[in-house]
Amino acid sequence: LWNVGLDYLHGTGHGVGSYLNVHEGPQSISPKAVEAAAIEAGMILSDEPGYYEDGEFGIRIENLVLVVPASTKHNCKGKGFLTFEALTLVPMQQKLIDVSLLTATELEWLNHYHAMCRDKVGQELEKQGKQGVLEWLKRETSVMTKA
Repeated sequence: LWNVGLDYLHGTGHGVGSYLNVHEGPQSISPKAVEAAAIEAGMILSDEPGYYEDGEFGIRIENLVLVVPASTKHNCKGKGFLTFEALTLVPMQQKLIDVSLLTATELEWLNHYHAMCRDKVGQELEKQGKQGVLEWLKRETSVMTKA
């Protein structure tokens, strides 16, 4: 969105708490965060980018992620870097995705995420003998390519 001068004007994510409070902090990824704590490995956050046009439409994708140490080529001054590991493994609706608008990096990320959904959830579906649901999962997580 920033590449075309747009923003979604809401937080990207927040803590998910142990007290059943959906917006539990103190960690937050938001321009409105007040006294937000530093994000640390082991925290669970929501990751919910979206975009809204007032009075027109809106879209938001929401997942839960675990904060984990990142494996990087360099480690500037030994400080280390963090990344997110997806916890919520639900396929994104392919018929709503215009692949022509995705960069190569975005398409690679999407296909990797779908492969992870297929592998991890698929194993459990096989174990439970849910063949019909497994076939649906395979269809919904098939590799997407640019035409």
